[in-house]
Amino acid sequence: MRNPATARLVKLLQEFVQSSDRYVDATGGRNRMHRTDMNALSVVMRYELAGSPPTPSELGRELNLSSPATTALLDRLERSGHVVRERVDTDRRRVRVRMTPKAYEDGGRMFGPLGKELAAVIAGYSPEQVEMLSGFMEDAVAAVNRAAKHHDT
Repeated sequence: MRNPATARLVKLLQEFVQSSDRYVDATGGRNRMHRTDMNALSVVMRYELAGSPPTPSELGRELNLSSPATTALLDRLERSGHVVRERVDTDRRRVRVRMTPKAYEDGGRMFGPLGKELAAVIAGYSPEQVEMLSGFMEDAVAAVNRAAKHHDT
């Protein structure tokens, strides 16, 4: 059985996820965006920050969507002005998904308040504590991903 400190931490992680979900739902609702739309923009942003915008198939895989569902999602995000599909590779056959300036502007408006609140919390910790917490969060994300893969098999 887990010790009380471990049980408390797991409970707090669950509460954090639920609070985050409520924030995304409320923010998305006010901006007429589906949760999947917002998750897609987060994935596209992560890929762009890594230096290579995702292909539609990579996006669908990340979101666990079928090809038709991914196409519908991208159509919706294009209509809203949040993404563009570009042929960027030398052979022009491969399509990559990029966020638009509107997506960054809307995202800043929707998630700026959350970012400020979290930054204020993080500022209360030493650099060493932030490094330790960052390592924990990386390990926690990896654990969730492993559990999801195990659950799928």
